[in-house]
Amino acid sequence: MNDDVSQNLVVFRSKGLPEPVLASAPTQAEDAVEQAWASIRQQHKVRGSAVLAVYSEWQPSAADQKFMAKNFRKAECTYSFARPGPGEWDRAFAEARTAMAEAEQRKSAEEILPVLWSASSPRAGLLDALPHRPLVPGKLSVALAVVSRTPEGKIGMHHITRHQQEEMGAPLEKLLDVGFSSLVRGLKFEVRSSGEDVLVSLARENQLAASALALPDLHAQLTPHLGTGDLIVGLPCPDEMYVAREGSGLADTVREQVLSSPYETTELVPSVLRLGSGGLELLAERSGSAESRG
Repeated sequence: MNDDVSQNLVVFRSKGLPEPVLASAPTQAEDAVEQAWASIRQQHKVRGSAVLAVYSEWQPSAADQKFMAKNFRKAECTYSFARPGPGEWDRAFAEARTAMAEAEQRKSAEEILPVLWSASSPRAGLLDALPHRPLVPGKLSVALAVVSRTPEGKIGMHHITRHQQEEMGAPLEKLLDVGFSSLVRGLKFEVRSSGEDVLVSLARENQLAASALALPDLHAQLTPHLGTGDLIVGLPCPDEMYVAREGSGLADTVREQVLSSPYETTELVPSVLRLGSGGLELLAERSGSAESRG
């Protein structure tokens, strides 16, 4: 979005051009769109009949609307800010600056994070539309989402689709690296001992701590606390992870807590897994009040 409210940014999407093209003109000009189009036509030698869509930050004037109807007959036209009446521009500019600042604040609060998906989840059908990597083939995968905290303090999540990945122009592995980097910045390991047994819990202020299961070096990070053997990992919900040595009393406790979790299933079904140096194995999932063994 354009930071200078005195200049109206106009974007044209046209047949024959691989990317949308843009130009600007004075916002208050009655012919702002026409001015922007003259610049685009001169630079790119494109005809009005080739224009598929026009986006103007500010609502086009009546004169510009007539110009667009005549020259871009098949184009979809959209805008962000309503055009004010005479003498109302100062107020409109102030409101636009506020809206832009709030949008920028929301954007800066966004982060790409990994999200776990169970094949047995009622939502699993959506996974076909998302770029993802199998963690336990046919049973558990990791995808990505843009996550932010709303002004009300709630967590907003928008899953990244294959189409959005194409628009980003980034391979899945690169996006996963970005997601993993964001995840570990807020990740905390808490270690508790009960006799010889050790329980490691993972927490994250901005949630999705369970997604740490997808970290390539998770076993290595846990080894200093739990040794080099196989580990039992409990995921009672997307925001919590508990890890104990396989065969320990705490491992049984972790399993029981997961399978009785009150969490309402979304992308992730509460799961118990075995984590070793060789990878992951799904041992059990909560299914109502009964276990569904992998």
